[in-house]
Amino acid sequence: MTDAIVVTGIGMIGPGAFRRAELVARFPDLPGAAEPPRVPEFSLEEYLEGGRAFRRVSGATKFALAAMSLAVGEAGFSPRTFGGPDAGIVVGLTHGGAPYSVRFHRELLLEGRLAASPLHFSESVPNAPAGNAAIAFQARGPVHTLIGEEPVGAQSVDLAAGLLRSGRIARCLVAATEEWSEVVTRAYAQIDRARRQGPAAGPPPLSEGAAALVLELASAAARRGAAARAVLAGWSLGRCRGGGMEEAMASAVRDAFGSAGRAAVEADHILPPSGRFRPEAIRAWVAVRGAAVAPAAWLDLGRAAGNPVGASNLLQLAASAALMAAGRVNGPGLVLSAGVTGTLSAVVLCRASGAGP
Repeated sequence: MTDAIVVTGIGMIGPGAFRRAELVARFPDLPGAAEPPRVPEFSLEEYLEGGRAFRRVSGATKFALAAMSLAVGEAGFSPRTFGGPDAGIVVGLTHGGAPYSVRFHRELLLEGRLAASPLHFSESVPNAPAGNAAIAFQARGPVHTLIGEEPVGAQSVDLAAGLLRSGRIARCLVAATEEWSEVVTRAYAQIDRARRQGPAAGPPPLSEGAAALVLELASAAARRGAAARAVLAGWSLGRCRGGGMEEAMASAVRDAFGSAGRAAVEADHILPPSGRFRPEAIRAWVAVRGAAVAPAAWLDLGRAAGNPVGASNLLQLAASAALMAAGRVNGPGLVLSAGVTGTLSAVVLCRASGAGP
């Protein structure tokens, strides 16, 4: 029997009032997000020991480090004890520190190359969050950055699971992060106008935030006496290249439950995509579930946290895991995600033995 992938630590940094404690306390009702949904200002030192050393990082890196520190602490580690050759890091994102790229380009054009800060360039590269995290948590195992759409969270989990099952590492810190950018927001608005989507038909507003999970094999977590918060039981990754997103998503749902060894009708909560193709994903679930089965609870993070693009899928996974760990839902939970070019994912989470109050 395959050793299960378990979540031993959860970290969430979201916009406005969106935090783990509020999510657990208010489920199934969540507060509406302001527009644009932004993360309130905070000091990284409040979350990360030695955080002052990273005071000049981009917002995307800052969010990621804070979420990672929360996850690492819940898993029973500190920044100084998490790392080593047995620890890996995988970070997923879409646009990352885009505002730093804008600042660097603006300074270069307006003030010349001697005035442009090299920091803005080094912090704008996509692997800046992962590189800084490797330093902060002293990880000497594999460190990867995945660039993708909303489903990049599930893609990061898939990579981490492969590293864990191959024996390359004993634990993996998986994170996803996104920083709100005016330039990126305008670009998406142009795409929506070109597709002739009116305001009522459009997706939730672009936002920002980060989430992190400490993943381990169940046997490894048990050996060190760590509590499993949830089990990543099964997942499916795909891409719809035509117009049949509903059919493609339904197939992914079936595959995810099949790999989890559970029936789709057992699901007691569903998290729909926070970006595009939300109606198609919802119809796909209804088609798989069947009309004769009692409906599951819907947890729509789009209303509470907007769409933080590359961070959205891992925020969904963290939310489902947090609710199961708190005993607010029983599971299985189904997390659906889809990107503008048709990438998609379905992930099934199950409650770990002994989770809950």
